[in-house]
Amino acid sequence: MYFFKEKTRDLVNNEQIFSQLEKFVSLIEQKNKVMNLTGFTQDQLWKEGIYESIITLKQSIYLKNKKIALLDVGAGAGFPSIPFFIINSDIKLVIVEKLKKRCDFLQLVKQELNLDFEIINDLASNLQAKFDYITARAVGNLDFLFKITKKLQNPTTTSLWIKGPKIWDEVLEHKKVLKNYNYSIEEVKSDLDKQIFILKANKK
Repeated sequence: MYFFKEKTRDLVNNEQIFSQLEKFVSLIEQKNKVMNLTGFTQDQLWKEGIYESIITLKQSIYLKNKKIALLDVGAGAGFPSIPFFIINSDIKLVIVEKLKKRCDFLQLVKQELNLDFEIINDLASNLQAKFDYITARAVGNLDFLFKITKKLQNPTTTSLWIKGPKIWDEVLEHKKVLKNYNYSIEEVKSDLDKQIFILKANKK
């Protein structure tokens, strides 16, 4: 029973968009056998890959009148940005990923789903552009994330670091770097059987 697949269908409430998400999942399942993209399979892929990505960024990103620019650092198989982008394709999405095989997969997704986003095979610390939002999931600790994205932020940039319940330990451990930011921690409102938190931060 694909419970979270159906929950995702209800969440997006658009069959054309849902069909794109199905194609995305199918590509992950096909290529995961040889590329080891993610440990998620079957309904867990829908739950932790698709559904969780959508509700997390949907709660965190304010879609203004202007076209916002979102950077996803180390997206791997495309989480969390691609599921969110599929339902909000008018944003400017850039994914920076250091592993070429993952970039090759993301390029395949871009072609097969006819999506317009940018893939950069490099380290985030080598980029020059500024973004409205920068997000990452399962990439590194807070000190590392702020360090590699520091020069990509302007005063209005919001960092969205997606974490589990251990976020409180990270905050205590990395108090020094957090002194440079105005930040808040929000729990994602969901019916998932786990806690997801987002640390939102802006430069002081």
